[in-house]
Amino acid sequence: MSNSIPSRPALRQGGTDAYELALDVRGGEVLTAYNAAVIMADKHKTQALAGAKSVKFPAFWNASAEYHIPGQEITGGAIASQDITISPDDKLISSVFVSDVDEALFDVEVRSPYTEAIGRELAEHHDRNVMRTILRAARSGALFTGDTGGTALTNAAFANTATALFDGLSQAKENMDAKRVPVDTQAVYAVLPTAQWYLLARSDRNLNRDYNGGVASIQRHLLTTVDDIQISKSNVANAVFGVNSTSDTSIPSYYRLDATNARGIVFTEYAAASVIVQDVGFQLVDQPEKQGVLMIGRRMVGTRVLRSKCAVELKIA
Repeated sequence: MSNSIPSRPALRQGGTDAYELALDVRGGEVLTAYNAAVIMADKHKTQALAGAKSVKFPAFWNASAEYHIPGQEITGGAIASQDITISPDDKLISSVFVSDVDEALFDVEVRSPYTEAIGRELAEHHDRNVMRTILRAARSGALFTGDTGGTALTNAAFANTATALFDGLSQAKENMDAKRVPVDTQAVYAVLPTAQWYLLARSDRNLNRDYNGGVASIQRHLLTTVDDIQISKSNVANAVFGVNSTSDTSIPSYYRLDATNARGIVFTEYAAASVIVQDVGFQLVDQPEKQGVLMIGRRMVGTRVLRSKCAVELKIA
């Protein structure tokens, strides 16, 4: 009996690697896990970066007005301008080495959960950095002379009182509105750690149909908006709010700050911006000299403050 000739669906025509075409599956799993875990990507400005070392975001201040005297020449006024330069951080990687012996002896296929974990870590790492940047925005000064900077609203009751949190969120939006942030035409977001989110979700105000239109109930806790502010819960925020990262050498120095008293942020998309040199990707490297496979997820991005007055910090002290 002659040997069968197998058809290898993952073998590229003319290639020699029987699993070459399977690599995209792993990459897709990383991207899927990343997209499922990230929450901050669509809540701030992003810009692809190629062929340059940084991106400059332009910013313009207000025009002036004056009363005109008949016959007097109109010469035009000046509008102040600035640019915010954003450079990428070093490349962020997440990697796992899998021994072929372990794969052979273990009774569960490990590559899929490993790739999912890599994608999730890349997403959560980026989310944490964006949240820290928005906190930095809330603590930053004005971009223009005569303008206003970020704001910190302080209330010890933000730690354990739902009513104070509800009022604080609304006050944060009012604060930005007073600073001429166009909160009526731009989406306003809030990100809260899990403790504060559940405090709001369980409150009578959220469950009351007069406040929340009967959307939430005791059986099903939902919290979507407060004063038209889109509320997001993030367990990733638990690693940012209430934490002092000033000595955390695992992150670039720009993102290190003391958020011990922070309990949430309210902001628009113009509070921060990210430049992306290399989006989420995946590499699967066979290492016969080590008798295993190295799985690498990578992304290269940098996030910086854009307009500080578009961010408000909720803090307890």
